[in-house]
Amino acid sequence: MIAWFPEAAATLAPAGVFGSFERAALMGYAERGPWWGVLVPQAWWTGGTLLLWVVVPLTACRFAGYAFSDLGLSARGFVSKLRLYGLLFLVMVPGVLWAATQEGFLQTYPFLKPQHCARWCWLVLACYWGIYALQFVAVEFFFRGFMLFVLEKDFGPGAIAVMVVPYCMIHYHKPLPEALGAIVAGVVLGWLALRTRSIWGGVMLHVAVALTMDALALWRAAAFPQQFS
Repeated sequence: MIAWFPEAAATLAPAGVFGSFERAALMGYAERGPWWGVLVPQAWWTGGTLLLWVVVPLTACRFAGYAFSDLGLSARGFVSKLRLYGLLFLVMVPGVLWAATQEGFLQTYPFLKPQHCARWCWLVLACYWGIYALQFVAVEFFFRGFMLFVLEKDFGPGAIAVMVVPYCMIHYHKPLPEALGAIVAGVVLGWLALRTRSIWGGVMLHVAVALTMDALALWRAAAFPQQFS
């Protein structure tokens, strides 16, 4: 596990890297890190995702002559469809609630485990959720911005089908209902991105669903923080 993170992550967030404070101690790392240390692995992951899924393809597209609006980065079309995205979220809530009752749900969520935190508080959770939410900008841009709009030139609406395949694949490690739901979500979000010429509705919807699932997991485990900081 340590090979996937810089040395700083193992020092600052030992339980997050090694799975428990006890295992971290056996590996020669401090049993506890600073309260913010547990955010380091997620910040590392989100930063890498933004670099590889946003900065690199966006730079390449700019050199190829694409404007930001050509890649779904305009907010114009999305604003007029806010109600539709809100309705989609409400439609998805029952499925999210059902998924939260499944056996594997608590094995996956919440991604930030309270037992990995030196100090479990609302400040840590809010910071984590903020960093976590940023990765969906990368996900939506890469799949519903870069991939979808570039492929649209050759495949038209069929670009949605091409995009959905790798999008579903990044959900293979998730519980089965979520992995299957990614196919439907990918198609719907892809269609909406083409209609609105914007990724931002998908970003908001993705963040809302992801944070709802995380919150449900904390609620089921009776693990919401009891202090602010």
